[in-house]
Amino acid sequence: MSFTQTQQITPKKAKELLDQGVPFIDVREVEEYAQARIPGAKLIPLSEFTTRVAEIPKDTPVVLYCRSGNRSAQAAAWLAMMGYRNALNLEGGILAWYRQGLPLDTQPIEAAYQATAYHELTPHEAAAWVREGAVVVDVREPFEYAMGHLPGALNIPLGQLPNRLEELPKDRRILLVCASGNRSSAACELLLEHGFAGERIGNLEGGTYAWITAGLEVER
Repeated sequence: MSFTQTQQITPKKAKELLDQGVPFIDVREVEEYAQARIPGAKLIPLSEFTTRVAEIPKDTPVVLYCRSGNRSAQAAAWLAMMGYRNALNLEGGILAWYRQGLPLDTQPIEAAYQATAYHELTPHEAAAWVREGAVVVDVREPFEYAMGHLPGALNIPLGQLPNRLEELPKDRRILLVCASGNRSSAACELLLEHGFAGERIGNLEGGTYAWITAGLEVER
């Protein structure tokens, strides 16, 4: 998937659009949405985005957001490719919204929902893990890996991961990476199922696209 330049919107401007009734789309996962969300936002997880695009109006501006703005930037770019001219990405995501004192809906949606057992990391949070010695595992295909990857990353395609778990240490942090954060989140779940500790597992939110967008180094 290729990406076009996304239209960014500040939390303050986004709040003005919210007050005008402009639709907001939350592209995080269900568990994240259940904990806290922008009032009135509709949940369409990035993992379901391409199959639910018909639910997003084309004749009005629409504001997309996630935790930090990385996943929603991908969603906004994809909508632009699909002919949407008014898809706006909330700069800094719900974190920036909260830090500016803007309202959140924290009413519980389902008591059964639980937060992910692993860490969702922004590119700079992930870079800190790398500096501190985390093992980086890129679960993309070899041709994707060859186009650019995090420094020192080990390439284990997601389809091979179940048979190569013995290559990964259980006593160190492991950072999982893919193109957008979707395949790597599946890899995180796989590691959890095989006894890896959740506090030592991290998913690069937004994938290598977000890493590069943040101006961080890649190897080729």
